[in-house]
Amino acid sequence: MGDTTLLIPRSRKRTVSTASLKNVVDEVGRFSRRTYSTSEGRRSHLVSESALSDTISEGGEDREGENTISNAETIIHLLKGNIGIGVLTMPIAISNAGLVGGVLGMVFVAIVTIHCMHTLVIAAQGLMAKRGVQFLDYADTAEAAFLEAGGGWASKSHHMRRLINIFLCMSQIGSNAVYILFVAQNIMPIVETHLTLNWNYRLYIAVLLIPVILICSIKNLKYLSPCSILANILEFVGLGIIFYYIFATPIPSSDSVPWFTSPEKFPIFFGTAIFAFEGISVVLPIENQMSKPKDMLGWNGVLNTSMVTIAALYIGMGFFGYLKYGADTAASITLNLPQGDILAQSALCMFSLAIFFSYALQFYVVMDIIGPNIIKPNVSDRMYPFVEWMTRVLLNVITLGMAATVPWLDLLVSLLGAIKMSTLSLMAPALVDSAAHWNSDSKPVFVYRCIKNIVIFTIGFLACIIGTYISTVEIVKKFQNGDE
Repeated sequence: MGDTTLLIPRSRKRTVSTASLKNVVDEVGRFSRRTYSTSEGRRSHLVSESALSDTISEGGEDREGENTISNAETIIHLLKGNIGIGVLTMPIAISNAGLVGGVLGMVFVAIVTIHCMHTLVIAAQGLMAKRGVQFLDYADTAEAAFLEAGGGWASKSHHMRRLINIFLCMSQIGSNAVYILFVAQNIMPIVETHLTLNWNYRLYIAVLLIPVILICSIKNLKYLSPCSILANILEFVGLGIIFYYIFATPIPSSDSVPWFTSPEKFPIFFGTAIFAFEGISVVLPIENQMSKPKDMLGWNGVLNTSMVTIAALYIGMGFFGYLKYGADTAASITLNLPQGDILAQSALCMFSLAIFFSYALQFYVVMDIIGPNIIKPNVSDRMYPFVEWMTRVLLNVITLGMAATVPWLDLLVSLLGAIKMSTLSLMAPALVDSAAHWNSDSKPVFVYRCIKNIVIFTIGFLACIIGTYISTVEIVKKFQNGDE
């Protein structure tokens, strides 16, 4: 449909601004659609074991076209895809490892996760060049890498693809449970300050059910794109307000908090920290839109520039937030802000709205996987709209039920980080990296790569098992002690 504003001869200035706004919304919608393109229903046939193209150049060749993005735009998209609720849990994460231990731990988590992002991009660029593909998402890359390795790897390729998509789907549902818990616990102090309803946080979750179902009934990502723009603005303004409160008064001495804590708390720290680096699934879709994909890699490349900036933000928020509030550090630093201040209340409102909108975008991913791959093959075309809508309602009820079950945001984040991000950010990239180079590495490089990836896989596996166990035990203890 054409832009009808161009037909109006008056107010030329307004026409330009409207068109510009439409371009911004269209760009965000296009980016989001590529970012969330995980559906098996749209998978490329070029990921199959077809003949390799001899006309494709090496991976990372410059791309041309109106849908490509510059390096600066890539950095913005990477920042947008990684900075979320995790940054607000950094102070409580640092508290579980100590001031110095937490910073060192965050540096370690950042180095390992950024390395895994690099290996995923390198594997994807090489596989795209060999197979003549213009776009590979996370699951595509995993399947193609296993096919490329051949032998026993190839027989597991389809299962690997399905496993990645299952974890991506579970990841979105789990993240949405965290989002709803966050929104409920952040609007509660605002409402209670002015109305004194004395409601439990679960009642606030129940109130959110109808708005959640309504916004998640939007099936066209184009109409959710303005929500993404607004969410980003609200998040960055809110972060500015939080840093204002941190530095508005003198920060206590570093001796006021422990530098290291007991080792049994470290898995909770690790789960919370790795949850914050949740953007590995968007790295490949973003890379595939770059006009100069070779600039993604390298020590001063786009990926390192973006992720080092994000890591610095996380470490800064965690270090100064924990130093500021010490033993009183809340599960989300927003809950440490003075509840009576209008500015603090505005920050809580901003983050609540931003996370609410992010919930709808995350839910789009879930239905983008479930709709074409589970519902459509099993119901008639006549029944599909009804069944699809009922699935939306049921999934939202389940998600809000999960949020209402565990009221401790920090432990829920740690549990989900241990389960989903240890798999998606560490174990899966290690396997993909090994498979993609299985037949091409020289013997010394092959040995080095195997040892390196075994170490990374082991770290992810232990973090998953130990982190899940300890987080679950802590949640059970809190229930037994009646700490709700």
